[in-house]
Amino acid sequence: MQHLKEFLIRIQTFDLRIIEDDIATETGTNEKKNVKAYDLTYQTQYYDSFSYRSELRVLKDMAFIDLIALDKEHIKLQLAELSKVRSRFKEFWGNYNQYYSEMKLIYDRSFIFSVRLQYFFIVNNLQSDSADIEVISKFVEDLGDSVKLREKFLMELIYDSENSIKEHISFEEFQKTLQAKRQIEEPTGSENNGESEIVIENESTAKPIGRYPTFKPGIALQLLDLLREYFVAEDHPKLEKLLIADEVPASALVFRGFGNQLADAFKQLFDARLIVGCQMADLERWIAPKFNYLSNQAEARELTEGYLNGLMSTKTRPCKSPILKIEQKEDKFYILPTPRNKR
Repeated sequence: MQHLKEFLIRIQTFDLRIIEDDIATETGTNEKKNVKAYDLTYQTQYYDSFSYRSELRVLKDMAFIDLIALDKEHIKLQLAELSKVRSRFKEFWGNYNQYYSEMKLIYDRSFIFSVRLQYFFIVNNLQSDSADIEVISKFVEDLGDSVKLREKFLMELIYDSENSIKEHISFEEFQKTLQAKRQIEEPTGSENNGESEIVIENESTAKPIGRYPTFKPGIALQLLDLLREYFVAEDHPKLEKLLIADEVPASALVFRGFGNQLADAFKQLFDARLIVGCQMADLERWIAPKFNYLSNQAEARELTEGYLNGLMSTKTRPCKSPILKIEQKEDKFYILPTPRNKR
């Protein structure tokens, strides 16, 4: 289990660097001052830090090999421990979203302590908030991106392990499956043909029915009309196919706004029961791989289930700049735009 241990230590360890940076002294002016600031860029997947993602991916794959070598019951025990780690990520997002602001350039020096980063994880080189070290917006965004990346691979490990349990069958069960497969391949006139049909029917009825987000009639079209302004023109056909025909785009669509704005839009629709057929967790899982959003540095950033959970399922402060509001007149619902911040 050495690889699993290494993976869990790596995703829960933050090695902060202290760098010198030039920051604006006042909003709306060109004056800058040189300060010491925390940096975590190299532990994200952006800029010159692409190797970090590759390292986590390799560690995750090796951890999975450790897990599938176990029997079914021991895999379940390990999954219980992994769920505890996942819970810490969820708690972190709740705190992070309380203190994050897309408008801030400089945060209070107590920010790291306020989000309790050192409580949930191992944090190296963290200084007292009385030290002369600034917490700038780039660090706060990089921190969020680093947590997203770590959480992404943790969730992949959990999902892969859960699937391995579902496919984990005994030798006797394997023999029965093989026999059923041979019956299916026999000619139509075979005396066992009826039995093989029964096997197929039983297998199909045993499949679980997944919960899936569904828009109430007319809502997807209203949402599409509103969201067009937040996507480049070449993405409009893909957005339409996604919302109207549920056709998943080949790559994530970039929402030209803040991540919490997009999350808030879907949360409002869910709370108003204009999106049905699923729980909030299912909706978060549906949104995450289909959209990116723009950071303050105009970089396309990923959405993850944990990040969305912190915005949509956890009771945090409401979005300060929502992109829509919902009004009801008699039995009809209308999705109306609010003034937007172009990016």
